[in-house]
Amino acid sequence: MNLLLIDWDAIGQEALNILKTVGINILQVLGVFILGYILIKLVMKVLKKIFAKTKMPSVTSKFLLTLIKFSLYLLLLIAICQIIGIPITGFVAVISAAGLALSLAMQDSLSNLANGVVIISTRPFNEGDYIKIEDVEGTVREIKMLHTIIDTSDNKTISIPNSIVVGSELINFSHNPTRKVSFNFKVDYSTDVDKAKEIIFSVMKSCNKALLDPEPFCALDALGESSITIYANCWCYKDDYYDVYYFVMENVFNEFKRNGIIMPYNQLEVRLRNDKVKLPINETPLKERDEEIAVKPPQKEEDLDSFEKFVKNYKVKKKEKSRKKKNKKQSV
Repeated sequence: MNLLLIDWDAIGQEALNILKTVGINILQVLGVFILGYILIKLVMKVLKKIFAKTKMPSVTSKFLLTLIKFSLYLLLLIAICQIIGIPITGFVAVISAAGLALSLAMQDSLSNLANGVVIISTRPFNEGDYIKIEDVEGTVREIKMLHTIIDTSDNKTISIPNSIVVGSELINFSHNPTRKVSFNFKVDYSTDVDKAKEIIFSVMKSCNKALLDPEPFCALDALGESSITIYANCWCYKDDYYDVYYFVMENVFNEFKRNGIIMPYNQLEVRLRNDKVKLPINETPLKERDEEIAVKPPQKEEDLDSFEKFVKNYKVKKKEKSRKKKNKKQSV
């Protein structure tokens, strides 16, 4: 009897009203999201073109674009929350709590991020500059928001956190167009100093990459315990630094020998041993290089079909087995 008293029409009408309201909200959310997404894409595209025409460093433009993009999507999310009916105050409180938790968990990363902003804004160096930070010396490949990537002269890639970059002594060898190349030559006390200086001057001036303005400099610098030190310097463009340095060093050494100028060096006392020293020797002769198993440039897997991969793996395994058998026979 109770089921017969339920007003099913009213319940159905209420359900339809709820569905209509929810459907309208869903359509509004979809409409706002699609419209906001399209507008954000257009705004970012326009900003990229504007930044590309300016002289702004690429790192700065990337950081600003990322920050603007994040802010726009955050505004879009707040607008969607308003349509759904989520209170903005509660939403802001959630974001604030999440931000506080993240800041506590990522103190080092945030410190690097803040120092990355300092590097971008002050620009103590640019990509492609040759710099020295503490014991690391090399060419700046990329400046990122959290770290700076440096390629050393021996082809190592080093990533330095931006907090260390900002907090350490930094030498930028590429900031100015020219560099001074300095030398210290030690000669014997019996040397004619004027003659030695003349030779050094002539070598520096004969270098095609050394600048004659400002003029090369050379003078007696120090009187040591066993030698006289002659200091010299000349100027060159920053890209020619090592060419000038090695040219002057090699040719001064050669000219000193040609002109009989002695460059003293430490003496070592050597005594002959009468007893015979026997050292352990491995009698196994050195193996010749086997090109079949020698290291080769890596081949992309997508360039090989399944059959070629099978053949390649089979040959490698077969060669490895035969090599192990030979080693066993030799050991026996």
